[in-house]
Amino acid sequence: MVLMAEFTADSEAEALQMATKAKNSLKELHEQSRITQNAEDSHKYWVIRRESFNMLRHHVKNLRTAPFIDDFAIPPEKMTEFLPRLYEILDQYKLTYTIAGHIGDGNFHIIPLMDLRKEHSHDVIKELSVKVYALVHEFCGTITAEHNDGLIRTSFVKMQYGEEIYKLFEETKKIWDPKGIFNPGKKVGGSWEYAMGHVVR
Repeated sequence: MVLMAEFTADSEAEALQMATKAKNSLKELHEQSRITQNAEDSHKYWVIRRESFNMLRHHVKNLRTAPFIDDFAIPPEKMTEFLPRLYEILDQYKLTYTIAGHIGDGNFHIIPLMDLRKEHSHDVIKELSVKVYALVHEFCGTITAEHNDGLIRTSFVKMQYGEEIYKLFEETKKIWDPKGIFNPGKKVGGSWEYAMGHVVR
């Protein structure tokens, strides 16, 4: 795991002081930490963040990306309780995956690599989606933090927002798209079967 934190201030000296204070606060955890003060020093850490998934993908054959639980968020203060529960769920399946995200707002991107030609993979996608999103809901999080719902999360929108708000979504859809021709099956009016029918095998 690599955790990166950036500090800004009115001067470099102030920013360095803030970073040093943060580094010192981690001593009792006995974790390695380092302060970088320029773009050259920090470059390799940003490479890890931006390219971790590509590096993994290039070393695994016959598997495709399956980003079906890749954009949820939970309150950051609940992270220490949430993460062990999340790993308990993920450990039930033999998956190769990466986790990246934004710790400041509790946003996670989990992207498994799977053989989507196998019907079993579709079962795993549904099972994991139900379990992970139920956990996110339990922790008062959101199943969609920054990339919209799409087809794959449409089945869970009502769980996320409740019946009353979901009806407002339906009414809004009818106002702007009475024939249902724009992005059909997204946000409202979709189903799990419809979403899975659009999975590229």
